Amino acid sequence: MGIFSLFNKKGGKKEDHSTEKSSSKKTRSQSGNTVITGFQNSEVFSNSVIAQRHVARATERKIDAIEFEMSRDIVKTRVPVRNKPDTAANTQQGLSADTQPLNVHADVPAFASTMPMTMPADYLLGQNTEIPKAALAYSESVPVLEEAAILFASGQTEVAEQMLDAAVHHQQLGLATEIGWQMLFDLYRITNNQYKFESLSLDYANKFETSPPLWPEDQNDEQQEKVAGNVATPSIIFPNKLDNGIVKVLAKMREASTKTDTLRLDFSRVKEVDPVGCGLLLRSLKNLRKTRHDLMLVGAQDLAEKIRAILQVGRRDETEAPWLLLLEILQLLHFQNAFEEASIDYCITFEVSPPSFEAPKMNVTSAFPELLNADDDLPSDRFMMPAVVESGVDPLIKDIAEKAAHQSMLIIDCSKLKRVEFSASAELLSGLAPIVSKPGKSIRFEEVNYLVMMLFNAMGLKNIASISLRKH
Repeated sequence: MGIFSLFNKKGGKKEDHSTEKSSSKKTRSQSGNTVITGFQNSEVFSNSVIAQRHVARATERKIDAIEFEMSRDIVKTRVPVRNKPDTAANTQQGLSADTQPLNVHADVPAFASTMPMTMPADYLLGQNTEIPKAALAYSESVPVLEEAAILFASGQTEVAEQMLDAAVHHQQLGLATEIGWQMLFDLYRITNNQYKFESLSLDYANKFETSPPLWPEDQNDEQQEKVAGNVATPSIIFPNKLDNGIVKVLAKMREASTKTDTLRLDFSRVKEVDPVGCGLLLRSLKNLRKTRHDLMLVGAQDLAEKIRAILQVGRRDETEAPWLLLLEILQLLHFQNAFEEASIDYCITFEVSPPSFEAPKMNVTSAFPELLNADDDLPSDRFMMPAVVESGVDPLIKDIAEKAAHQSMLIIDCSKLKRVEFSASAELLSGLAPIVSKPGKSIRFEEVNYLVMMLFNAMGLKNIASISLRKH
């Protein structure tokens, strides 16, 4: 019994010892797991911070790259004017090989395609412009006029001028000769080049032995008002979305800033914003601050609210650009209290010292788009077109549709219209077609300049609306 009790004791001691070891191992294991878990959490946090920094750097690099592309000369990448294989057809119309309309400047960039877009047959109502039908038909068979109108609409004014100048002086335009000359006169009016306009007038008088068009008196008045600072400044209209698509708008703004000390920036169409667009606009506004350009801001307060809507205090996004753009706009608007509140939120979010308010040293005013675009003095059946129509015409189409809802024929007054952007002309066609497709509805463009008329014809707007040219 003693031996068995002895074995029992040893067995008991051994069992107790193993239990202690097991317990000890478990404790160490739990402790180790806690350390590992803490380390992993720390590592995950560090990785998330590093990832945020990488995203921020990538966004900044994207903004830098877009800025760099804006500063490059992109004209060299455009497709040169193509020669159309219709020499035989042109020869039948009395044109020699030396007077082919599209071979005037073979090395000059031009728009790649001038084919008018097609529309469903029920939209094409078959209306015509109020110029001689023979002249219109012939002008459509002279591609150089169509090409020049599209180049002008695409912002390539100098190339369009060269093509038109060569066409009226060195080509046989037949029945379209008068249209070619008037297109060039309009181009000089729009670019405010009185010297070339008067020089062309002398050539016109010598060629046709008749009185040439006169430089409009109100054009001189406009020049004097510009000198006195009493006229609306060049307007830069931003599109619906503030993203990397604003590159063209910013390039136009940069070009305009080299020619004038005052700019009008219209943000009234902006519906969405993203960080890249905010970064691009921020840099441009800072440059205008450095050059001390006077600014008229339209819809800037609404833009500030849209930027604020995508921000959250304490949340570090991919870039600081939206925060900094918000602060910049509030400074330009002289909203010091709102600026200080936003700067504190920015300080909390990015753990930096809050920036101080710096009132702009140039003259900054704000305006409301509804006051600037008011046309209360117009007859009820007329709609006044703006000076320039650019892409993103949905608000314009909406206004036209509302006006057209109350009369059978809507007259669209184009007396102030200078230029329609090429892409905007296609948007106008697709936007106006449903309006005129309704029974008893029609649209008439009045006082249209020759460049816009030729663009409208090329794009097919003549098929859904009547077009009346400006009076000489």
